[in-house]
Amino acid sequence: MLFWIFLSCVIFIITLVLWKKRRLLYYAWKIPGPFSLPLVITVRMLSATKNISEGYENFCRNIDTYRPVMKGWVGSCLYIVTMRPTDVEKILTNCLNKSPFYEKLNDVVKNTLLTSKVDVWKKHRKMINPSFNLKILNSFHDVFVKYSREIVKFLNDAEGSEQEDFVSVVWEQTFDAALETSANVRPHLIKDRYSAIRAAMKLEKILTQRFHKPWLLIGLIWKLSNLYKVHQTACQTYRAVFEKIVAEAHKAYESGDRNDDTIRSKLFLPHLIKLNQSKQITREEILEETCLMIMAASETTAITVNMILTILGIYPDIQEKVYQELVSVLPHMEKHPTLEEISRLEYLERVIKETMRLCPTVPFILRYVDEDINCDPYVFPAGSNLVIPIVHIHKDPDVWPEPEKFDPDRFLPDEIAKRHRCSYIPFSFGTRNCIGFKFGMMSVTIMLATILRRFKVQTPSMKSLKDIKWQYLMILKPKYSRFVFEKRIF
Repeated sequence: MLFWIFLSCVIFIITLVLWKKRRLLYYAWKIPGPFSLPLVITVRMLSATKNISEGYENFCRNIDTYRPVMKGWVGSCLYIVTMRPTDVEKILTNCLNKSPFYEKLNDVVKNTLLTSKVDVWKKHRKMINPSFNLKILNSFHDVFVKYSREIVKFLNDAEGSEQEDFVSVVWEQTFDAALETSANVRPHLIKDRYSAIRAAMKLEKILTQRFHKPWLLIGLIWKLSNLYKVHQTACQTYRAVFEKIVAEAHKAYESGDRNDDTIRSKLFLPHLIKLNQSKQITREEILEETCLMIMAASETTAITVNMILTILGIYPDIQEKVYQELVSVLPHMEKHPTLEEISRLEYLERVIKETMRLCPTVPFILRYVDEDINCDPYVFPAGSNLVIPIVHIHKDPDVWPEPEKFDPDRFLPDEIAKRHRCSYIPFSFGTRNCIGFKFGMMSVTIMLATILRRFKVQTPSMKSLKDIKWQYLMILKPKYSRFVFEKRIF
């Protein structure tokens, strides 16, 4: 009797969900994809059969099979994947709300530029924009040089030995650089600051597991799981570090120059503290935006530098071209590279862009559909979630000849002009793009110029791009990178 009561309840719930989702089902039926229905048969696009890597690879195979448009259900949510640049432009221009999935990120960055609903995002973006103008970014030059030289010092001491965790070395320096630039905080004042990096790594792994196991997205099941306890502990550690950072920045603001015309007063965190005093933003909102901004800026920069060095180790001929350009533009190794010199490193810039094409740090963008979008011959219905697979767009053979080949000349001006502007989107596109993309490009270029001017990099365990083993988290990164740095002879 209990069994039949339970079965009747399950059938009733499934029928109710299917009825409520009938409009989504109607439009989804016309879109290619593996057979699936909400709750009844949840497509294993993202949930792994054995592990996360297998789940991610299954998802990517499905995209390749049903390209350029595919649909699938995760729980009761409809996800539509499209890699057509024309669709991508329409979506990123008109769908500004993020997928509800982003609400699951963690308890620290719920209302930030990355995760918030459109009304909050517009308000915060308008406030933060002035802190990323070109004049302010140019003022960061000396700080980026300083922390690049810290990496060089480390390499001088470790010359000839194999570096197995170099990304962590770079991440600590990019974290300190972000503190000194965006937060106007002297890093040494926050003694346990690197515990935030370790906490961030834990949170990324937990979030990925939640997305690959849809049942963990259900609130009650999530809170009863062991992962939830680990998640909460990591959140507390993460938050505690950034509370100290905000407090230190507030102290510096109170004792510093209040002149609104100074660059220092317009830096990201001091600027928000000033707005807090006029009640335009709360202290909690400042904390959340700082948690996101400092960590996002430091982690993506560190991973990108690490990835480019890996690529250059695999392609010594391209590394030599980069070096020859550096020698030509920066003839005096002992001097800091100036902004004008950095702007002349055209080949290095193309290498950076080609690396971000093949290995974008953010592999997917998710948006929520508020109103039906007509992307002929399909309609993406209101209430669905759109997935933009950056990795697949960047390797579309219809756009990129020999897509797996590493070729920096793809980014010569004449080649760029041939492509749709949404065929290359490492920093997203439209008004809700990455606010820190210029910050990232400047810091990556200065770090690479400083390192590669002095050292030749080798990757003994990697001879081709196929040798790179990926770690499938919310941010795409290699599982490991082993380098040997050899001093250049002058």
